[in-house]
Amino acid sequence: MSVLLIQILSFCAVLLFVFGINSAIRGQRTVEKTGAQLGVFGWFGSEISVFGKMLNSYLVRIFPQENLRMQKNLLAAALDDQIYVHDIRGLQGLLGLATAGVVFVFILVASLNGAGAVLGGLFGGAVGYYAPLVWLQGVAQRRKEAISKDLPFAIDLLTVAMEAGQDFGAAVRYLVKEMSPSPLRQEFNIMLRENDFGKSRIEALRSMAGRVQIDEFQSVVTSVAQSTEMGASVAFALKLQAEEIRRARFHRAERKAARAPSLMLIPVALFILPAVFIIILTPVIMRMMDTLPSMR
Repeated sequence: MSVLLIQILSFCAVLLFVFGINSAIRGQRTVEKTGAQLGVFGWFGSEISVFGKMLNSYLVRIFPQENLRMQKNLLAAALDDQIYVHDIRGLQGLLGLATAGVVFVFILVASLNGAGAVLGGLFGGAVGYYAPLVWLQGVAQRRKEAISKDLPFAIDLLTVAMEAGQDFGAAVRYLVKEMSPSPLRQEFNIMLRENDFGKSRIEALRSMAGRVQIDEFQSVVTSVAQSTEMGASVAFALKLQAEEIRRARFHRAERKAARAPSLMLIPVALFILPAVFIIILTPVIMRMMDTLPSMR
């Protein structure tokens, strides 16, 4: 009875730990760039920072490309002034150790198997170590998709404003004023502030393209720069870019639709075909089992 009670309590402890980690990592707030810390980084910021600096001093020499990817994802997720690379490293190390310890204790108490507990702890530690990287990649990717979704509408609005007689700067200010709150509006607002602080229009746009990290917007910046240098119509160039972005999005949707049959093959083979065979063959097998004794 006591062993069963210990196992139940261990299961509850692991369950609460998983829910706590999930709420801590996902507890981010949608804020402007004010330097406010997010979720678990605000609760255990000093511990994560100290441990992350120690861990990152070794890992940066072993995995330099991974550090660059994390920096790019922080920039794309608009978290670069709130969370640093060493913070992600610290969360990786602490979460990996905590997950490994909890899984090890749980398996050891539940099964009394030392080898299984060690293997489970190693697997849990690996999952905890890579979970912050997956979270950061997901945040950056979702923000990129939101910007890519709003980009054609924003370019159309800029084109209409410029055809109505406004210059590019006034059209961007009108766009920021009329758009609903979104990552793209936030980036255009940052671009306007950089322009007000002394950066040229092209420099501010290129800086924005470096933050956004979307190929479509890079094409827009290149088109605006070339039109400005050659004295051509920026509004006409933006209109062409909006059409090109919509065409590229349509082609991506076609490619995803073409991949659907091959992606459906695995669930069909694993779940639908066995069910169909069971429905078809069960009556036949039952009839054969009924007729075999009579034949004997």
